[in-house]
Amino acid sequence: MSTVPELKEIPAEELDQIDLVAKEWIKEQSEKEIKRIEDVGSSVLPLKISNCGIVPNFDNKKARAVNRVEIDTDYDLNKVQQIMVSPPTAYPHKAHFNYVNLILVTDQPTPFLAPYIYQTNLKVIQPAKEEDGRKYPSKTITLKNDLREFLLINNKGIRSRVTIHEYHHI
Repeated sequence: MSTVPELKEIPAEELDQIDLVAKEWIKEQSEKEIKRIEDVGSSVLPLKISNCGIVPNFDNKKARAVNRVEIDTDYDLNKVQQIMVSPPTAYPHKAHFNYVNLILVTDQPTPFLAPYIYQTNLKVIQPAKEEDGRKYPSKTITLKNDLREFLLINNKGIRSRVTIHEYHHI
């Protein structure tokens, strides 16, 4: 006889507390970055994220992470020409999560700053496939996230796909 583990629902109050801790911590990180940028004589326009996550892309030989960032703005994110990514910081309140600041460069003189928190050990099921007559079964993999692929979504639901082709360390 197999034993089925008891599923316990997390109380809504507890989930709200987790969200509040994350929101406050993200806000602090964004404010630090804005101050750092202003201290060197530049400026950014801060944006708030509504939601974020990782979407697996199985189109290439190796699965890739697409970083989905829903941003609370009606700005047309298709105008983003470049994304600059800060070095990752470990999120202290949950293991296997990192935080980065995204600088979104457009044709406007002042870039945007968007916070982004993501899971570093996301496990997904890669679907079975056939390639050159050879069959590959589905399997569980840990999705590699090199922060190069982004799907930006504004509050109107308009999507923009941005790829970072190369990183420059300064």
